[in-house]
Amino acid sequence: MSDPALPPEPVALVTSDRPCPGPERVELRVHGVAGGTAEELLDVEPAMRVAGDGLAGFFRWRGQGGAETVPGVRREIFAWGNLTSGSSSRALWLLLLPFMLLNLAYWTRPGGLDRCQGGGRHAADHVYDGSVRLLALSLTVLITLAAAGIGMDLVAWQCTAQAEACVRARPWLTFLAAPSSPLSAPGTALILGALVPVSVVVVLWCLSRRTEREYEVVRGPACPVTSDAAPLSRPGFWHNGELLARLRSAHIAVALGTVAVLLLVPALRHDLAEGGSVLSGLSSVGTVLAALLGTVMTASAGSVVVPGAGPRHNGRVDRVCRMLRDATVAVGVGVAAYTAWPRPSWTPSDRLPGHGATLNALFTGQGLLVLVLLAASMALYVSDRADDRSAMRGTAGPATAALGALLGGGFSAALVYQGSLWLSGCDALTPSATACLEVAPPTAYSWLQLAFTLEAVIALLVVAVLATALRRATRAHLPAVTEHYARSVRDRRTWEIARARAMGRMTEALPAVMAALLAPTAPLVALVLYSAFSGDVIAGPRPADTAVSGGIGGLARETVALMVSVGSILGGAALLGVAWVGRSAYRDRPTRQAVGALWDVGTFWPRAAHPLAPPSYAERAVPQLTARVARMVRDGADVVLSGHSQGSVLAAATIWQLPQDCVERVGLVTHGSPLDRLYARYFPAYFGPHAFADLRRRVSGWRNLWRVTDAFADPVRTMERSGGGPDVPGVVPPAEPLPDPRAYDPPPGEALRPRILAHSRYTDDPAYAESLWKVLNDAGGHRG
Repeated sequence: MSDPALPPEPVALVTSDRPCPGPERVELRVHGVAGGTAEELLDVEPAMRVAGDGLAGFFRWRGQGGAETVPGVRREIFAWGNLTSGSSSRALWLLLLPFMLLNLAYWTRPGGLDRCQGGGRHAADHVYDGSVRLLALSLTVLITLAAAGIGMDLVAWQCTAQAEACVRARPWLTFLAAPSSPLSAPGTALILGALVPVSVVVVLWCLSRRTEREYEVVRGPACPVTSDAAPLSRPGFWHNGELLARLRSAHIAVALGTVAVLLLVPALRHDLAEGGSVLSGLSSVGTVLAALLGTVMTASAGSVVVPGAGPRHNGRVDRVCRMLRDATVAVGVGVAAYTAWPRPSWTPSDRLPGHGATLNALFTGQGLLVLVLLAASMALYVSDRADDRSAMRGTAGPATAALGALLGGGFSAALVYQGSLWLSGCDALTPSATACLEVAPPTAYSWLQLAFTLEAVIALLVVAVLATALRRATRAHLPAVTEHYARSVRDRRTWEIARARAMGRMTEALPAVMAALLAPTAPLVALVLYSAFSGDVIAGPRPADTAVSGGIGGLARETVALMVSVGSILGGAALLGVAWVGRSAYRDRPTRQAVGALWDVGTFWPRAAHPLAPPSYAERAVPQLTARVARMVRDGADVVLSGHSQGSVLAAATIWQLPQDCVERVGLVTHGSPLDRLYARYFPAYFGPHAFADLRRRVSGWRNLWRVTDAFADPVRTMERSGGGPDVPGVVPPAEPLPDPRAYDPPPGEALRPRILAHSRYTDDPAYAESLWKVLNDAGGHRG
């Protein structure tokens, strides 16, 4: 006999033309990654499949009530997928992946954020913030140096130094490299080459400004109920405009200052080499410009570590950063005029002075910052070990930052290295051919080409280890599957279910995979140090007049050179792959949605570290959702927020931002939710058992649906504080997973066995309608 407290089954097919008595009831769905059209998300397509699958199925015309999960409950959806995959220009965000990782590292800090911070923890927090923001600034400088490496070093300097060979190899550069050209003077050529990095900086600046206007202009209802256990309940958490503006001004100032340094150093070096002192003639002008440039760049870089104490404070700092940015532009104009001053005896030779040294100093600084970040992260982890489930023992933040820096360096190296090969007319395997134009990027880029080879080897090893682990885990799940379905282990269906369960638990290997991907940094540092102190191992192409030495040193040299050549091929393939994916995403919406799924996970957080990263969709989505829910509650409706996957994170953030009069008047249903399994482990300062207990107290009822086969979902654990006694652990019901598949054999009238759904189609499960019904009853009880 059916339970009279539950709706009839199947709920999704029930029609009801009679209005439901009492207050209006609304099921507000928030979809997960990738999203879809509004019609798909609402389940209002006229044709509804009732049996079969996507290849061959049975369809029925959907009735009027077919769009109701529970009779009399209006279904509404919040479609936010276009924020990450709507426009074709979103494909260009692939190039900003390193920026996104650095911004993600800012939020991936260990421990609680506002739990009675002491002096040491407070200092560690500020050190963590400053280190991540300086690392983010270094990535902006890195991409500027990459663009300058092509435009200023390879084309404007090295190519014009070999004018005849350059014109012969690339005739279109005649206007710049031909001796008779009025633009062939070193100063003029450098200024023209500087247009490449300046254009990149301007494009990034415009993109950041445009996305700020589109994404960060919505404000939710004022005065949410603030709690120390839930940092996402702070007022203004999702309005980051003032901090973003001042960080952007600082990044633009330092990036333009970097271009000015590369313009100034060659000219000043020539003037000093001509016998002038730092206080005579053109040398004095260059010295003054160098001092001014160093002052404004240092002040701009220092401004990024100033803590954001509030909108007014950030506004004042932003005005200072704007002044520094404008001062950098003014000094840069002076540097351009100084560099363009005629110097008849000035001729370019070798590589661009200052470029390689700046790059080496940058990489050294990045390594030191990662070490400082690691120390601060460990201090934060040790000071608050309330939840030992934190990913990588509190080092997920430094690991993410290091991975972003390594990826940014790899992209930059691949771009410059491939540019040098293309400009020289060489191929990757014969870079020393006599017919090649002799242009060479800085040695540091060659080491990063070596990283591509090491990463490829590690990737193959990781795949092999994961495949072995998957086979073992599949065998380990076989007894539970055979017991649950009472079927033989010899049936292929049993193995499919066991494999799906094993796949659902493979997310636990993510920390080990991240650690493996960072493994090349150790041998790279060792090889760089050995090469620097001994000279036996040299990355990059061997000079043509250098004999091959014997012994271990010669073998090591040749091995490294081969690995660099292979890495350059892999780097070029990576660039082509990114270009291909970007082009496909630009033309094809399904591909764009697949790429957008990456941003759904990575761009949830505000741009608090890197202002030029892809924008945070939550800064637009959460205030919109909060305003909508508050309006419906104040109009007397019973609202249940239903969040799937990443949508459950948006739903939780929305509830934390609701004002006082909406507390305990909104229900919550999460399904396929990564709140506990991913967010509580990788963002423990913002999510965790205490935060979930606070969230549970704010809603009228909360049900969380999950499956063992789901790679992202888990039961949501809570931890209630008790006065003076130990904290009380709990679990958001139901604690047991949904069966997947629901049946082993085909249902009556069907020839196909039920699919293994894993992370998808929770709303089709009868348990979803049951959970929605219970939460609605809880809401009615609170109203009564």
